Amino acid sequence: MVKNIRLLLTICLLAIAGVIVLQFYWIKNYYRTSLYNFEREVNLVFEDAVREEFRVRCDTIEQLLTEQLMDTAAFTIRSRSMPGVKYFVHHIYNAKDKKDHTSFSTASLPDSLTAADTTYKKKIAQQYAHNLRTEDLENHVVYFRTQSLGHFTQDKVKAYGFDTTRLRPVLQQHLTQQHIDARFRFHIAETDSLSHYIQKPEGLFKKGMVVTKALPTYKWWAPKDQYVRAVFDNPVGYVFTQMKWVLGGSLLLVVLVALSTWLLLKALFYEKRLAVIKNDFVNNITHELKTPVATIAAAIEALQDKDTSKAQQSRYLEHAENETARLAGLIDHILYISVYDKTLSLQRDKVEVAATLQAIIERLQIAAGKPINYQFSNSSNTGVVSADPELFNQALTNVLDNAVKYSGAEVNIHITCYTDDKYFYMHCNDTGEGIAADAIPYVFDKFYREPKPHHAVKGYGLGLNYVLQIMKAHQGAIDIKSKKGVGTTVILSWPL
Repeated sequence: MVKNIRLLLTICLLAIAGVIVLQFYWIKNYYRTSLYNFEREVNLVFEDAVREEFRVRCDTIEQLLTEQLMDTAAFTIRSRSMPGVKYFVHHIYNAKDKKDHTSFSTASLPDSLTAADTTYKKKIAQQYAHNLRTEDLENHVVYFRTQSLGHFTQDKVKAYGFDTTRLRPVLQQHLTQQHIDARFRFHIAETDSLSHYIQKPEGLFKKGMVVTKALPTYKWWAPKDQYVRAVFDNPVGYVFTQMKWVLGGSLLLVVLVALSTWLLLKALFYEKRLAVIKNDFVNNITHELKTPVATIAAAIEALQDKDTSKAQQSRYLEHAENETARLAGLIDHILYISVYDKTLSLQRDKVEVAATLQAIIERLQIAAGKPINYQFSNSSNTGVVSADPELFNQALTNVLDNAVKYSGAEVNIHITCYTDDKYFYMHCNDTGEGIAADAIPYVFDKFYREPKPHHAVKGYGLGLNYVLQIMKAHQGAIDIKSKKGVGTTVILSWPL
């Protein structure tokens, strides 16, 4: 039995360990996948943010170009038809230098410009500014179509060049849209690799860091600010946030497996303990039943002998009568066990504590066959308890009977009584063999007896459990303090 339990316990522990290992392996791989997805996601978001920031810069410069072209003190705009040209040609002159000019034509502007038509002039300026944007700015170059316009565009490109201050809120907005909550910083470098991991900038790619690919800034006027990366120093918190349901489910699974195993083992050990208690009870009751039956049988056999004298017959009949009464008591005890769990009914009355104790001690003294030294002290202001007299008597009888049975050749019992606002306390102290510390939590269980190689004192493990039921019925309490080889103290708390 013990070997099977050990095997089952080993299998259960191995099963729990296996579940934990598998969950750890799965979560570890899931974490790696989540971290990879995070890295891929922030790279895409970073690219979108850089494009968005660049688009905003182009929009700004395009608007400034339009305003500059509309400034008559800076530029003059004219349009006219030319031989061989399908559409009108629009000329843009430097207002201060007519030789500094450029021209363009487009199908979207078919009419010629009149001097008073400001609206049409603005359309021409907007179209040319848009041409500069698509042909120059978006290709990160500045062509000097006119010297003044080229210098103006170049100055604005420098003034509105790449800046992490403008990029930060754009990137933060894109991250928020993707539900990514992670701190980041920017890394600016003079040289870098556009292939992401081929060239690793010094200080980056340390353990725990997630670094985006490098993107060019096109700041040709600032040689040290040519490439930018976004660096996420510690995205572990974000990754674990994304994994919260997985982690929670895994933890719950492990807890459920462990709890189920613990409940299974607890039930198994409980059943094992019940089996031991049952066997002990059966052995005790069998021995107790055989003894009076054997005595009665011997007495009857002796009575059947014709040579038996009257005196001997009287003695044999007395033995048979005593053993019959003992056998009837045992049977009643067994029948009592079958109805033992029924609720006790109380008929409260005033019980004289000292007198009841004295009567119990006298009865035990007669049955014990050994001296009982009894001391009683009552420091309370009452000697009366409101309780069911019969149950009060049975509770004290069981407690004191244990003190007598589990003491040596001489019994020493000291009972101390006192009160507080709620209870009348009775400390029943003996100097018997005591109870082992690991057995105390179970002494109130039905049929439980402290495990011993041989029980010199016969019993059924019901006494203290019965006392507990009596105290509960009175809404009181019972407690035990004991030390092996020193003695036991039973504390009964009767409500006032």
